[in-house]
Formats: sequence, structure tokens, C-alpha cells
Amino acid sequence: MRRERYTEYLEYVKEYLTKHGGMVSPNPRHPFRCRFQHTIRVLHWCFRLAEGLEQVEEEVLYTAAIFHDIGYSDGENDRHALRSGQAFHEYALNRQMNAEFREKVEKLIYAHSNKALLKNKNVSLELILLMEADLLDEEGAMGIVWDCMSMGNIHASSYAAAYYHIMENSNKKEPNPMVTEKAKVFWEEKKRVVSEFADILAEDLMIGSPYFDIY
Repeated sequence: MRRERYTEYLEYVKEYLTKHGGMVSPNPRHPFRCRFQHTIRVLHWCFRLAEGLEQVEEEVLYTAAIFHDIGYSDGENDRHALRSGQAFHEYALNRQMNAEFREKVEKLIYAHSNKALLKNKNVSLELILLMEADLLDEEGAMGIVWDCMSMGNIHASSYAAAYYHIMENSNKKEPNPMVTEKAKVFWEEKKRVVSEFADILAEDLMIGSPYFDIY
């Protein structure tokens, strides 16, 4: 029953994103980024992070994950969380969802882009998990692929250009933003993968060789 319900939600989100031009990134460097596929991955990250945790309102969390980015369009997306919450509100009313449930889901959707709330000890566990899931997507191995595809789309002139782009993006030094222990482990593993890849790539490219200074 749950799978059928989530499939119905996802079909609606896919149709909505397509209708409003929010399926593919408007950034010409990132035509490979699909908002709907991101949504599915965030949902699965929520499955992973919530497994084994007590006192998680799973239906609220998973529903919010499915609808969290429905408000993306082919225009300005800084306020996509607001549009996503409004879109879910309309959908929930049409489906006559329980008012209390609807309001809980809406609160997660409206707040999910404010990642500073991860440092707030008063936010709900469901919001923390949703934000962690959102951040974990497109990191690690996917981050490396993103960097390489981005450089390919601007016709980078060398392997070294891709290496330095990786160092500035997917391999940049940053603190672990996660809150739950499971998410912290996932984050560290993703960063380890990127760091090891960058080290190997630097060796293969002979980064630092004095001979590259010869013109």
C-alpha cells in the first residue's frame, strides 16, 4: 500500500515538474541534473537514515521528501521551497489528506532549504533527516562525476583542468554538517572516496612536475 501511495505521489511530482519546466537544471553546465531523479534519491536517503531510529514520523518524512522540490521551474528558484510547500498544500487538499498530517509535511518542505537549521537543537528529527538526505545526494562519487561532466560541457582543455575543478568543488575542505550519527558516517565516507580519487588522479597526471613549467 505504501509503495502504491508513493508511486502515485511521485507520478504527480514528475508531471508537475515537467509542466512547469523544473525537470532539468536551467544551468547550461548541468543539463545532466534531473530534479525528479534527485527527488527519488533523497527519498531513498531518507529510508536509509530513518531505518532503526525511534520516534520518527516516517510517513511525514517520506512524503515531504517526495514533494520537497516540486516547486522548481525554468526560472528563478531561490524560493522553490515556498512554491513546493504551496504545491503540496493544493495537492493535499485535493486528496483530502488529514489536516494535521498535511501541516506537518508542509512545515518540513518550507524549511528544508534553510540548512542553518541543522545547528538548531529545537528542530524536529524529521526535518534534520530531510536536510541530511538532501545534502548527501550528489556528494562523493556522484560529485566527481558532476565535476567532470560540468567541465566537459564547457569543453575543458585538459585533464588537469578537471582535476583542479574537483579540488575546488567535490573535494573542497568543509566541516561535516550532519547531525545524526548515521549521516555523519555516510558523509565522511563520501569525502574519503573523493579525497582518495583526487590523490590518485594527481599522481596519474603528474601534478606538480617541474616539466609542466617548460613552454
